[in-house]
Amino acid sequence: MFIESIILHNYRAYKGHNKVSFKPASKNIFLIAGNNGFGKTTFLTSLVWCLYGKLMVDVDEKFRRDINDAQGYKNYARQGLHKTLVHTVNSYEISPEERKQIAKHGYSIDSEYIKENAQYYVEITLADVFIPSIPCSSITIKRTYDYFLDIETVDVLIDGQCNELAKEVGYDIFINDFILSKDIAKFFFFDAEKIVNLAEVKSIDEKRRLSTAYSEVLGIKKYEDIKRNLENLRLKFRKSAGSTASKSKLDKLTSSLADIESQISAKEEERNVVDGQILKCRTESVQLQERLIREGNAISVEELNKQKELLSALKEKDYKLKLQLRDMLDIAPFAISGQLFTHLRDQVVAEKNIKTSVANCIAINDTLTAVQTQIAKNIAELQLSDSQRLALEHVISEAFELNVADANHSHPGDIKVLLDYTDNETNELQALYDNIRYSFSAIFKQLVKDIKNNSLFLAKTHKKISAAEYDDWNADIKAIRIHKTEIDELLTELEAQSRQLSEQIGTLNKELVVLKKQLSEVAKHVRIDESDKEKDAIAERLIAELTTFLFELRAKRRFSLERKILAGISVLMHKADFIHNVRIELKEDIIEIELIDKSGEIISKEKLSKGEQQLYATAILKALVEESGIDFPVFIDSPLQKFDSIHSRNIITKFYPSVSKQVVIFPLLGKELSEDEYNALLPNVNKVYIIENEEGCSSFRKVTPNKLFETLS
Repeated sequence: MFIESIILHNYRAYKGHNKVSFKPASKNIFLIAGNNGFGKTTFLTSLVWCLYGKLMVDVDEKFRRDINDAQGYKNYARQGLHKTLVHTVNSYEISPEERKQIAKHGYSIDSEYIKENAQYYVEITLADVFIPSIPCSSITIKRTYDYFLDIETVDVLIDGQCNELAKEVGYDIFINDFILSKDIAKFFFFDAEKIVNLAEVKSIDEKRRLSTAYSEVLGIKKYEDIKRNLENLRLKFRKSAGSTASKSKLDKLTSSLADIESQISAKEEERNVVDGQILKCRTESVQLQERLIREGNAISVEELNKQKELLSALKEKDYKLKLQLRDMLDIAPFAISGQLFTHLRDQVVAEKNIKTSVANCIAINDTLTAVQTQIAKNIAELQLSDSQRLALEHVISEAFELNVADANHSHPGDIKVLLDYTDNETNELQALYDNIRYSFSAIFKQLVKDIKNNSLFLAKTHKKISAAEYDDWNADIKAIRIHKTEIDELLTELEAQSRQLSEQIGTLNKELVVLKKQLSEVAKHVRIDESDKEKDAIAERLIAELTTFLFELRAKRRFSLERKILAGISVLMHKADFIHNVRIELKEDIIEIELIDKSGEIISKEKLSKGEQQLYATAILKALVEESGIDFPVFIDSPLQKFDSIHSRNIITKFYPSVSKQVVIFPLLGKELSEDEYNALLPNVNKVYIIENEEGCSSFRKVTPNKLFETLS
C-alpha cells in the first residue's frame, strides 16, 4: 500500500487547496520540513482525522486529551477550519430559516459562496491496495467538515467510483477493517519524541490497551474475535433451549455480565472526562502561577518550585533541631545546678564505694569462715589427744578472729547512705555527669546556633515565596492567588476522583472474570435442542482448535517479536551488549516486555536515559511493523529528538530505509536534522517538500532533494 497524494483544503493552518504528491520508487523516504508552528504536527493530525474522525480518540492519548480540552469532538472539529475563514463565515448574515433550507436541500447557486469558505477537508489517495473480494488499484478517502452546518461527511471511492459494499458496511468500519485499524494506527503515525511512552507504560489499564494493540498488529485479535463469537453462539443455543430454571439462571448471569460491562464502559468514559479536567486544571494552575510571577515581578516557576522544596526541607530540619533542643532542655536543670549536682554525683560515688567495700568484707568473711570450718573438720580426723586438739583449735580460732573484716567499719564514719542507687542508676548518673562536664555546653551552643540560622533561612525563603506568589496590597494579584487556590483544590479533588474510579473499574473487572467463569460452568450443564446439537458440536470443536492455535500463535509471535526487538536494539544502540536479551511475558490480557542484562537481571526502563528509552521504543515499533506484515506507510514527527550523533546516524541509515516501503518524516531542519545527517539520509530520499507560512497561511513547496539546504540558505 502506498499513499499517492494528500490534499489539505482549508484545514487549520493550511488555507486554500494544498496538495503533496508521492511517487513510488526504490527510494522510500519523503521529507516534509518546516519551522516550528508552520504545520508539521498539524499535517500528521490531519491524516489521523481523515481516516478516523471522532474515533481518533482511540488512536492515541494525545488526541483524546485534545478533544477533551475542546469540550467534545464537535468543538474540536469546529476548530479545524482556518481561523481567517471562521471570522468570514461568522460575519455572514443568514437567517435561521435560510440555514434550515440549506441544511435540508444543500447549498444552492446563491449560497455556494458560503460552502467555499465554510468547508474544510482532507483527502488521501492510496495506490497498490489489496482488499480481499474487492479488486482495485486505488482508494480515495475524503473527510469533510462543514463549519456553517456543523456536519461531517466521509466519502470512499474505489478506483474513482462509489462501492456499494463499502457503503453498506459503513465507510468508517470499512477504513478501520480494510485500510488500517485505529487500534494500531499509533504504530504508523507517531511523534518520535513521544514514543518514549511505550517505554514508560506502568498502569494496568495502559498495559491492557497496549496488549490489545499488540494483538491487533500481530494478527492475533481476529482469531480471538472468532473464538469469542463462537462462544457467544454456543451461549445463544443454550439460552434458546434448556429448562426454565437453567434458562433463568443463564439469563440472569448474562444480564449481570452485560450490566457490569456497561458499568465498566461508563466509568472508563467518566474517568477519561475527569483525566481531561485534571490536565486542564494543571495547565490553568501553571498559567496562573506564571501570571503571579509576572505581576509580582518575582522569580521563575522553576525557581519557585525549588524554593518550595527548600522551604519544606528547612521546616523538616527545624522540627528535628527543636526535638534535639527539647531533649537537651531536659538535661539543662542538672547543668544549671552546677556544684549541687557535683555533690550529688560525689555522694553517689561514695555510696557505691561503700557498697563495694561491704560486699568485699562479707565475701572475705564468708571465705574465712568456710576455710576455718574445713580446717576444724580436718583436725577432728587427726590422731591427736584432747589437749593437743583443743590447743590447736584455740590457736586457729584466734588467728581467724584477727583477720575477719568488719563490714560495719569498712567506710569512713562521716559518710551516710542517703540515696541507695542501684548499679544501673549509678551508671546513668555518671554518664549524665560526664555528658554535662565534657560535651553538653558545646553541643547546646551549636544547636542554638543551628536553630537560629535555620530560622533566619526559613523566614527568608518563606518571604521570597510569598513575594513571588502574591501581594495583599494588589487586588489583581490577590484575585489571581484566590483563583489559583480554588483551581489547586479542585485539582486535588479530581485526582482523588480519578483514583477512586480506577479502583472501581479494577473491582468490576474482577467481578467480570468471576461472572464469566460462572456463566461458562452453567452453560456446560444446559441441554440444547436437537436441531442445534450438530452446530454446537462444530462450534465446540472449532473453539478447541482455536484455543490450541492461539496458544501456538502467541508463542510463535512472542518468540519472533523478542528476537526482532533485540535485533533492533542491537542495531540502533551503540552500547555494546548493554541489553543482552528481551523477554515478553503474556498474562491473560496484559503484556510485559522486560530487558535483561548479561547477569540475567531485569533492567529498569525508568533508569534508561530519554534517548535510550526512545531507541527502545523505536525498536519495538520496527519489530511490530515487520512482524505485522501490514503494508502501510509510516509517518514520523520529530524524527531525531533526544539522539546523539551516533544514534542519529544509526536511525538514519538503518531504521528509516527499512521500516516501511514509504516513510514520511517531518524534521525541524538544522536542529532535528543537520546538514551532515541529511547527507547520510540523502541516498534514500525520494521527494522533499518545504512548508512555508505567510500571514498565518501554510503551503507546500517542492524542492530538489540534493539542493535542500542550498534552497534554505
